[in-house]
Amino acid sequence: MVNNKSASFSRQFKRLDQLLYRYQDYWQFSPFEQQTRPWQNPALDAYLDQLEPKRQQTPAQAKQADEGLIAFFPELAETLESLALASSKADKLATPFWLNTGIKGRKAEQIQAFSEQLQGENLAILEWCAGKGHLGRLLSFHHQLSVDSLEWQASLCQAGQHTSDKLKLRQQFHHCDVLSPQAQHFIKPQQHVVALHACGELHLQLLHLASQQQPQRLSLCPCCYHLIAEPHYQPLSSEAQASDLRLSKADLRLAVAQSVTSGQRVQTLRQREIHWRLSYQCLREQITGQAHYQALPSVAKHWFSQQAQFIDFARWAAQQHSLDLPQQIALPQLLEQGQQRHQQVQQLEQVQQLFRPLIERWLLLDRCLYLQQHGYKVELIELFPFTTSPRNSLIQAELGPRN
Repeated sequence: MVNNKSASFSRQFKRLDQLLYRYQDYWQFSPFEQQTRPWQNPALDAYLDQLEPKRQQTPAQAKQADEGLIAFFPELAETLESLALASSKADKLATPFWLNTGIKGRKAEQIQAFSEQLQGENLAILEWCAGKGHLGRLLSFHHQLSVDSLEWQASLCQAGQHTSDKLKLRQQFHHCDVLSPQAQHFIKPQQHVVALHACGELHLQLLHLASQQQPQRLSLCPCCYHLIAEPHYQPLSSEAQASDLRLSKADLRLAVAQSVTSGQRVQTLRQREIHWRLSYQCLREQITGQAHYQALPSVAKHWFSQQAQFIDFARWAAQQHSLDLPQQIALPQLLEQGQQRHQQVQQLEQVQQLFRPLIERWLLLDRCLYLQQHGYKVELIELFPFTTSPRNSLIQAELGPRN
């Protein structure tokens, strides 16, 4: 395992930045929008063409295919190996069953692991984007600390406060939009601010306010980097600001385009949805003569059930684009074209996914470096296993001595 000590963050960042910039033709694109492969690499093309379609690959075949793909990118294998984080070594804490009532299994595992990181803490806790305050409740119980929980939905504040009062815990909810100016008043110097899976703009706001208000400690597990206000990512650290990379929301979405394996039914529905969306795209191109991809809104999964028909989906999709469908549609040929597009999308995604961990670590290191530049000692660890949640990196920051 590689222990990411703070002194090496800048060196790690520069290495990732150079690699991502060098190979950006292989990851900085939208697979759905590509008519052809966005690179010039005949050897890689030949390798992709001889692979089984992704949807037909066994896990062993998929792993073997990825290993073959990595060979086309010098330094990538070594760099991917270097991204391994030190796992949490915290002692286990006992949690009575009634404290986790109503919390789903993986969420319970996440907050348990987070709480175990705070052993020995004596600072008051501020819980950022609390929801019903599950994390804050466990922290108050385990460590006998006072917890202030910020949440913008009043109903969640009420539900969380009711549970906390019933359990006689020192947890106080505050109805507050953390993106509002009001939020800065809750962050105090002698305090430990915690956030588990705070999305994009919400955890960026926390980082900006922490740089100003200087709480003693900060523990942050980021999530959903693409949920930001600007169309492009605004780098935090001086190293990231000096980078030649310019990340769009689509690039940020790629950083989290990874999930714990879902059930077979969910996977089947998702594959049919992609196939049908691409088949409709072929139809739209025939009708309009326009080759560019035009997105469709999200739609309920029942549209892609076993009983559903593609023609019904196509009619709905055409309505979204204000198009009239022709009387006669060659459905078998259209679905075959969509299947071919689907296979190309999967090949592009299989290459693109090789670089996903590098993009996520680039973003994490930008946050770590930013905190360093504002006087914090920073560590980055693996909080819990990937199977508990793919977003399992914890940034731990403590304010260093003031000069």
